[in-house]
Amino acid sequence: MSEDIAIRVRGLKTQFGRQVVHENLDLDVRRGEILGVVGPSGCGKSVLLREIVGLQTPTAGEITFPYFEAEHREPRLGVMFQDGALFSNLTVLENVEAPLREHTQISAKLRSEIAALKLSMAGLGADAHHKKPAQISGGMRKRAAVARALALDPELLFLDEPTAGLDPIAAENFDRMTQNLAHSLGLTVFLVTHDLDTLHAICDRVAVLYGGKVAALGTIEEIAAGAKGWVKDYFSGPRGRAAGRAAGG
Repeated sequence: MSEDIAIRVRGLKTQFGRQVVHENLDLDVRRGEILGVVGPSGCGKSVLLREIVGLQTPTAGEITFPYFEAEHREPRLGVMFQDGALFSNLTVLENVEAPLREHTQISAKLRSEIAALKLSMAGLGADAHHKKPAQISGGMRKRAAVARALALDPELLFLDEPTAGLDPIAAENFDRMTQNLAHSLGLTVFLVTHDLDTLHAICDRVAVLYGGKVAALGTIEEIAAGAKGWVKDYFSGPRGRAAGRAAGG
């Protein structure tokens, strides 16, 4: 992890009718880090992700990519949406090929080879490549979604609730896969989650969204040391303490 800022959010406001989701939200994401983003349901974690990747326009404020702008280019982004969001009528391999078909002019043979490589990197063997999403497990669908997010060699990887619905062993395996991919590929990872085990296991820092702003930002130890209110309840409650013990904290 470097001190270079990969993503900078300043003065962000998000409002839907009378409902204000974000108000004057500031956040810096460092290049090369795995940043966990947590907060109570409805606080706007997934909304913030969609705004950063350009799928939704905030009401006010700005989102910039300083490191990449200094190099006079836009960053390459990869997104894994909640529940994977795979195309149900395509095979797993075809799902991963879809971004390559849309954004490149490479041959069908090379496209297939790249998709197979990305699936292998995400831990899916060849026996799953030609199955439809409904024919594989939830954990395998999530891995396929990660492979699709990696298809175009992103520098910034966005994961929205990647371990939700997985059993503890599958969730732990997914966390390790994410960490290994981030380190081996030099990714910056923006990870929205409720999973305390994930935060302790792989996140370099954690951003807590509460009350429309980033209420706390730092390592889990730094946040827990000064935590109050909801933040204290989240990290110091029974599940938070158990996750900390499991991680050796």
